[in-house]
Amino acid sequence: MASILIIDNEHPIRKDIYDYLKRDGYSITTTMNGAEGIQLAISNDFEFVMIEQELSDYNGLKVLQSITRVKPETACFIIANQPSFEIAVESANLGACSYIPKPLSYEGLSFQLSKGAKHRQLFIEARNLRKERYNNLLELSREKSMFKTVLNSINGGVLVINSKGELVYFNNASLVNLNLENLEPGEQILTKLPKQIIKQVSEYLLANKYTSKVSEIELEIIPHNKLYIQSVCSHIPRSTDNFSGVVLVTRNITQKREIEQVKSQFVSMVAHELKSPLVAVEGFLQIMQNPEIKLTEEKKDDFIKRSSERVKSLFQLVNDLLDISRMDKKEKYRELEVLNFSEIVQSTVSLFELECKSKNISVKIDAEENLPMIKVERVEISRVVSNLISNAIKYNKNDGEIVISLSGNENYLNFTISDSGIGIKEADKPKVFQEFFRALNKQTRNVSGTGLGLTIVKRIVESYHGKIQFESEYGIGSKFLIKLPIFKN
Repeated sequence: MASILIIDNEHPIRKDIYDYLKRDGYSITTTMNGAEGIQLAISNDFEFVMIEQELSDYNGLKVLQSITRVKPETACFIIANQPSFEIAVESANLGACSYIPKPLSYEGLSFQLSKGAKHRQLFIEARNLRKERYNNLLELSREKSMFKTVLNSINGGVLVINSKGELVYFNNASLVNLNLENLEPGEQILTKLPKQIIKQVSEYLLANKYTSKVSEIELEIIPHNKLYIQSVCSHIPRSTDNFSGVVLVTRNITQKREIEQVKSQFVSMVAHELKSPLVAVEGFLQIMQNPEIKLTEEKKDDFIKRSSERVKSLFQLVNDLLDISRMDKKEKYRELEVLNFSEIVQSTVSLFELECKSKNISVKIDAEENLPMIKVERVEISRVVSNLISNAIKYNKNDGEIVISLSGNENYLNFTISDSGIGIKEADKPKVFQEFFRALNKQTRNVSGTGLGLTIVKRIVESYHGKIQFESEYGIGSKFLIKLPIFKN
């Protein structure tokens, strides 16, 4: 049942309207002043409000303005004793549905209310459409923002290109991967892409129909392997046989390429290191097995001894490689114990007594009293000391000297070993801790070793959160400093 509010200070007019509309089943409320009328109209949901142009307390247009400002969906009518064109225009501008002149008639009111009902319905539908449109735009904006956030959070670069070759969307990673300063949506993108990618994208843009096939290529963007990417291209489907464009995804694979190169070099070095002693052993055995070659017993013993040394070096190489592999995978089980590092050094030095005597090398140990204890695995830390002492002897001069000093502070135990040996050239210093690195010069030509000793030392020290440094001057000697965290009980 439609509800009507009548605001008119003339009782006969209110009664006429009331009588006319009551027979049609309207719910009618009446008031004779503007202030009460405004309050009733705002606090209730009337479909229609009829307002006398001249009220005792308010001008009817002011009442109209107050109601339509709060209830714009209400169909309001101005009733005028003395109708004028100016008042009709002003009331329409203030939101009135119609302007009704007196005297009133049943037919006239019925017509105006019918017209007002349509006006109200159209207003409500328009408002709902605006609200729905706003919500749709808001949702679209949220989805676009979410889409943009997701794409920008992806490590890979994303380029969306329409069927005309125009850029639709890109994320920041695509600029980095393609080494581009900036891109603008809507521009022809193909001219800015590398030749290999232009060819890759063009094959999809020039296709007659949609294909689910994905194209992958790898290419160098910045020379000398500074930036290497993988480019993956595919259609964006529009229908079963049609497409709306292509999406290009780029991924930085520079690190992967570097790892592959390092792996290849590592395999090559391992193969070389394994092959050399095997070739030597095979040569000795072939000579010994050849009946046409007459060898003295002394010579045979020499060949057997040298073959045995080569086999031992192979075992050492394999063990070193296995240790490095376990360290990389963190598979090595440790039995940690609190140790006196000075005792480890003393016992390790005694193991190399014969080697030192053979080259007449003196070893001096300068250790502070009450050194702090360390918590490590005995075998691992003994190997660190052993490898460093072994190098200090092998790369030392005859009648040389090795100086070992031990000291401690609040955080670290300091272990320094210096020698008066060959030293390391400036060009070789960055390679000292690399796998299989061995300095090649006249003095090191006959020195045996796998080239993994210092690599293992560095990895063991760093696995205990320690530090390793070195100083060296070619022809004068080298000094290695190791800092191991102390055990605090």
